[in-house]
This record gives sequence, structure tokens and C-alpha cells, in this order.
Amino acid sequence: MKYCTKEWYDIMQKTDLHLLLKANKKAEVFSEEFYQKLYSKKEAEQLNFDEEISNEKFEDLFDEDDFPSKEEYEQARESFVPEKFDPEDTKRKFREAQEYNIDRLKSDLPKEILDKVADIRVLAMDCCTEEVKRLIAKFCKENEKKMKRAFKELEQAERDAFGDEPSKFAKECLHDCEITAVEQNGSDVVLSLDNSGGFTICTAIVFKNAKIIEQDGELVGAIWLYDEIYKTENGLEIHALLDKNELLYFTVRCENTEFLR
Repeated sequence: MKYCTKEWYDIMQKTDLHLLLKANKKAEVFSEEFYQKLYSKKEAEQLNFDEEISNEKFEDLFDEDDFPSKEEYEQARESFVPEKFDPEDTKRKFREAQEYNIDRLKSDLPKEILDKVADIRVLAMDCCTEEVKRLIAKFCKENEKKMKRAFKELEQAERDAFGDEPSKFAKECLHDCEITAVEQNGSDVVLSLDNSGGFTICTAIVFKNAKIIEQDGELVGAIWLYDEIYKTENGLEIHALLDKNELLYFTVRCENTEFLR
């Protein structure tokens, strides 16, 4: 990968840390009392939200226009079972989410910003000083610029290779598809896909007369994130960034590709 690298993907995850932040002067100093009040308030909001969701009726959430046909709408309505409200489960999930947010902030924010945070637990609940809010917003916007710059460079590289008409492979948009099987069929490599979370109706990709150039992890169970397509003398070279608890590279060289529906 030249543009959509593991490092680039890491930067992309650090573009939204500022979106929900609210400034509060009480965040200027460490205060266990302020933290406990904030935690109780946020937890209560989550409890109220989950309870309201559990009381929602199917008709409040969906209408017939959300389904291909009236029959499918009726089937979904009849099988709809609202999630049971469990206060203790909500509290557990809220606590785990806070722990995750704290770990993410410690990992994602630079030391010069973290040093200005009086209580990382408070920041994990989207509360901070005006200065910290401004610094995090600047950090995220800089990362967004880097991310978009790489996208533009990739788009230009593909235009240079394929013209204004996107390649057949690029048109499929395999983003968020899961690889369910990998087979060698003669000289072809076949990847089967679960496309339920993706943006394509294809269920498998056949790389014709293919040779795998790079594969730094098991493909089955990996989620397809981004790809880059290059022309070669004898066909195509396709680079993919995948996610399977960790980021993986997959590169294959082939004569062409076939998509199975």
C-alpha cells in the first residue's frame, strides 16, 4: 500500500476526538467530587435512553418505505422483539465504554495535550477545558487534512492509470465485506465474501491467473477496508488493507478479476 497504509488508517481514527467535547471550568483541576457527579449524570442519561429504546414499538422505528415490499415489512414487524431493559447490564456496558474511551485517549492523544488534562476520566466523558478542547480540535483537523490528502493522491494516481472512468474493481466497493473463504482454483485465487455489512452485491472475487505478493495474516474473518489498484504489463496489481483485530496487508497480481453474484 502506498496511500491507504496502516499508518494512514491510524491517523484516520484520530479525526473525530473533538466532536462531542464540551468545555467546563470545573475540568481545570482534579476533583473526585466533580468526576463522580459527571459519571452519575452520564450513566443516568444512558439508563434513560436504553429504557426508552426498550419501550419503542416497531411502528415507531420503521415504516413500509424502509423495506422492499409490504410483505417483508409485515414479516419484520411480526418477528420484532424489543431488547429487554436491564439496568445492571446498561451500567456494565457504560463502565466498559468509559474504560475503552480512557484507553483510546491515552493512546491517541499526544503527550503535550495529555499533560494539560487534569483528569483523563473527565475527558473520556467529553468534558474538558477550553484550551484542551481547542488543542484536540486542532489535532483532529490536522489529521483530517493528512487523511484527505492521501485520498486525493490515490484518486489522482488511479485517474492517471485508468482515466476518468473508475476501474471495474474500484466500482464494486468492497469496504466492510468479510472474507469467509480463500480457495486456490488452478491458477486463480477466489475470495468468498459476506457482503451483509458492505456496499456490494458480489459474493466472491476471482483473481484470474493470480499470484499473491503479500499477505501478513490469515485472510478468513478479515474485514476489507480499503484498496489501491495499479496497472501492470500483464494486468492488475491490487493492494488491500484489511482488519482482523489488527491491520493486515494483502496484495495480489492477476490478469483480471471476476465478480460473482
